[in-house]
Amino acid sequence: MSGSEIIVLLLAVGISAVVQNIVGFGFALLAVPLMVLAVEPHDAVVISTFLGLGSSSFQLFNGRHDAQWRLIMRLSLSALVGIPCGLLVFNHVDERVLKGCLAVGIFLAVLFLVRRPNISHASPRLEIGAGLLSGALSSSLSTNGPPLVFALQGRGLPIAQFRATISAIFTISGVFTLASFFALRKVNSDSLVGVLMSLPILASGILIGQKLKPRLNEENARRFVLILLSAAGLSALIGALVG
Repeated sequence: MSGSEIIVLLLAVGISAVVQNIVGFGFALLAVPLMVLAVEPHDAVVISTFLGLGSSSFQLFNGRHDAQWRLIMRLSLSALVGIPCGLLVFNHVDERVLKGCLAVGIFLAVLFLVRRPNISHASPRLEIGAGLLSGALSSSLSTNGPPLVFALQGRGLPIAQFRATISAIFTISGVFTLASFFALRKVNSDSLVGVLMSLPILASGILIGQKLKPRLNEENARRFVLILLSAAGLSALIGALVG
């Protein structure tokens, strides 16, 4: 990598780590589109998965007393079931069509959440459905966050519980994803160098995010989450339109 490419990679890691440690998600959403300006898309996904797992694990440990483990188990187990479904869809449906459907779904979810729906007493099928969709999206488009955000925001979790709970789910899924990367020999020397190079910036981003986190009240945190969710929808829409 050239000097400018290294700078882009490190900036992507730093910004993504800060954002994720403020609101609980958004690492891959921000990191991968920026990283592909400096490294191959395959390496960007691997690097993002490694570093995102580190960031999520730290958040989970830091907020372990706020984590809602029943929600975590329902969402995580159903996501594992959804993974093969996503692979099946990915092999038979055009990727641009999938991204277009994802964009529409995200925008509808944002509009629904803006209305502040009271679904805190909905049946566990809410998490099961969101988990299945999350797993399917993870294996088909590498985008598992939006259904999880929708389910947890719909439950009306306070921001501390939201961060800890979604971080636990990302940690569990990250372990399985990395294991599959190693099993399929998708991890190469370039991606490992990128990970090692980025570790100090990741640590700095985590610390900055942790210091900024207390300044975010519940209402501003909710707005931040909806903005990031909208950004995910916009990214999917652009991917559907331009390929």
